[in-house]
Amino acid sequence: MAASARADIAFDAYLELGPERSLVQLRSVLKGRLRRVPSLRTLEGWSAEYHWQERIRDLERQAREAAERECVEWVSEYRRRLRDEGLVLQRRGLEWLRDKAGDTVRAHEAIRAIETGFRLEALALGEATEHIVLEEYRDERIERLTDEELRRLIEGGGPGPTAGTP
Repeated sequence: MAASARADIAFDAYLELGPERSLVQLRSVLKGRLRRVPSLRTLEGWSAEYHWQERIRDLERQAREAAERECVEWVSEYRRRLRDEGLVLQRRGLEWLRDKAGDTVRAHEAIRAIETGFRLEALALGEATEHIVLEEYRDERIERLTDEELRRLIEGGGPGPTAGTP
């Protein structure tokens, strides 16, 4: 077997070792794959001559890029489906309102379908679907409690003497 073919086998095994790979580990793996196991010095030479580190960086970069592309495609497809479902709900809700056939669908159900459709479409387009406002609640009586009084309250024993009184 030619040296370059042996170097290719060694590179494949080296790549399979993963991120914690080393030439010492590679040498032990090759004992089961090659009749004549290359010395550590030979492996170092092949690594430099055939640019193993650069090749591994390139392969890992290509794998990351492919995974990113796949993720972007999946998200795009998901958003397209979400938008389509939102549009269908809006159309269906409008049809229900227009063709109001008595008992089949109530007006509030049709309106809810339209609202839900709008929300799905907005979500698919990356827009906010809700606005949440947090109001700060401050009660001076609670702020005056000592740690001990608070602990008693939590345990269900009451605050003890009134907080803030001497």
